Amino acid sequence: MYKIIISISFCLSLLVGSIAEAAPAPKIPVEDFFKNPSYSQLQLSPDGKYLAALIDVLDRRNLMVMETNDLSKYEILTGFKKQNVGGFFWANNDRIVFTMDSSNGREALSLYTVERGKKKPKIVQLLGAEGSTRGTISANVVHTLPDDPNHIIVAYNRRYIKAPDLYKLALDSKWNSKKKRNHSMELIAKNPGNVQGWVLDHDGQVRAAVSVDELVGKFLYKKQGEEKFRTLFEYSIFDEQISPLGFDFDNKTMFVASNKGRDRMAIYKFDPETAKLGEMVYGHDEVDVTNLIMSKKRQKLVGISYLADYPETVYFDAKEKKLKASFAKVFKGKRVSTASLSKDETLRVLIAHNDNDPGTYYLYDSVKNKLSMLAQPMGWLKPTDLAAMKPFRLQSRDDLTLRGYLTVPANSDGKNLPLIINPHGGPFGVRDSWGFNPEVQFLANRGYAVAQVNFRGSGGYGRAFEQAGYNGKWGAEMQHDITDTVNYLVKEGIADPKRICIYGASYGGYATMAGLTFTPDLYKCGVNFVGVTDTKLLFDTLPKHWENGRKALESRIGDPSDTELMNRMSPLAHVEKIKAPVFIIHGRRDIRVKYEHATKLRDRLDDLNKPYEWLVKNNEGHGFRKVENKIEMYKQLEAFFAKHL
Repeated sequence: MYKIIISISFCLSLLVGSIAEAAPAPKIPVEDFFKNPSYSQLQLSPDGKYLAALIDVLDRRNLMVMETNDLSKYEILTGFKKQNVGGFFWANNDRIVFTMDSSNGREALSLYTVERGKKKPKIVQLLGAEGSTRGTISANVVHTLPDDPNHIIVAYNRRYIKAPDLYKLALDSKWNSKKKRNHSMELIAKNPGNVQGWVLDHDGQVRAAVSVDELVGKFLYKKQGEEKFRTLFEYSIFDEQISPLGFDFDNKTMFVASNKGRDRMAIYKFDPETAKLGEMVYGHDEVDVTNLIMSKKRQKLVGISYLADYPETVYFDAKEKKLKASFAKVFKGKRVSTASLSKDETLRVLIAHNDNDPGTYYLYDSVKNKLSMLAQPMGWLKPTDLAAMKPFRLQSRDDLTLRGYLTVPANSDGKNLPLIINPHGGPFGVRDSWGFNPEVQFLANRGYAVAQVNFRGSGGYGRAFEQAGYNGKWGAEMQHDITDTVNYLVKEGIADPKRICIYGASYGGYATMAGLTFTPDLYKCGVNFVGVTDTKLLFDTLPKHWENGRKALESRIGDPSDTELMNRMSPLAHVEKIKAPVFIIHGRRDIRVKYEHATKLRDRLDDLNKPYEWLVKNNEGHGFRKVENKIEMYKQLEAFFAKHL
């Protein structure tokens, strides 16, 4: 077993103090929950000599680089004042590639590069993105080519909006804004129009793909050097299937996720030459398993991770097992994740976190067996002031097992509390999970119990559970699951039946409006954030780059030509039933749930003289990204809930 030497080399603030006796948690300012972390996304350069991070500069996330051995030596590489840097990675030891959405909510990600070590850092645009009348044009890095420090591979949909092609892109090139192209772009895979995802091997060769024609999927494969794909499988996208995850380091064997002969996805080895599943690497009885943990240096799969009630990891490698056990002893009661590794894997950035702790970054040097503190992203928040998130289960009215999370105010007895039920967005294929959530912690800090239930249709619990939410279940069985959760928490004595509100975003906004219209006596208020109010309108305004998924969406939600079904499902058709005040929040540039959903609801409420509050931002889309808008929203939410609960 490793014995780790701990050294505190640098920190933004330390977690100190404890509660001698239970007392009400202090009221934490709204800003402390929703301003940008001081540091986030810490990543090591390949040689381990530098650390890059996003830092907060005038309420915008910008790039900074520090020397790993002396964090006081740093460079600020970007100084954007209007937009946030999105994701980033080290392309080589000097150059960082990053994304940024400058479209104010239209989700158009442009690609940029910047070098460290220059007197004046120069930001160069590699690929341009935009929200156009054809739809959203956006770039996405699909392979960093770690053995080729001068190129990357990107997916880009300027040629054909509905399906991106793959390009090899030189890092010393630049975007021509007039001609709207980068002259170094080498087309390596032209999308025939139906490929939804590409799989590249460790050499960056395109070796597999998944295509979808309406409701029929195909698993395509080719050997290295071959030009044409051959079809390994053809299947209904709603049936059992085999989904490629990636190649083993021999570039021959694949890892796949499959639910063949079982309900939940498990990871298998797969021989594409014979098209046969090999041994199961790992499966779980309750949840899907699809995430690989690979070691490039050691050329092996070292473990897997999955989400059950809590995030879990399983290591197959003895070295990783011992290291995990040592970290568990050092960080008692914390979850520890590896955020970044140097190329030789001797240095790793860890983050130790919890449901009531946004985390602390550490640097672990395996050669010196030394652990050093780096930074606390939100060190102004004290875990002792925050609340625990606990998993719960219940049976739905039709005997389906539902899983969710309950957060009650810190130091509360957990009884007879005002409740905010917070359905997630999506809704299909996504789920709520355990961990630090600033929104949930904010609401708990204001004295509310917060419940998040993974209703039927949520992802991660197998094919049967997700498909139980298909075909007309919006506003019906899916909504019943939310109602059943509220009633369960009332029966358990946790929730005060006279003080319950519903609040959600996207599909969660739809669920809010469905709750207020279909169960009007259950709720004292509701908050609809970028939510669907008219299901027919959702189909009529589908983004063009989503068109390939239209048939699947129709099968999941319902036939948009069925007027009776659309009216039954749409809260907009039932606004007269609403008894509780509504708070409507939307971004005018939303491409997923158009602003018209909000204006139609507002106009109908006006017609019926029903109370509502209204917050719209012109420079936001499907959710608020800018700090000032988030803080304004949550201050208004605080007042709204206080007024009605």
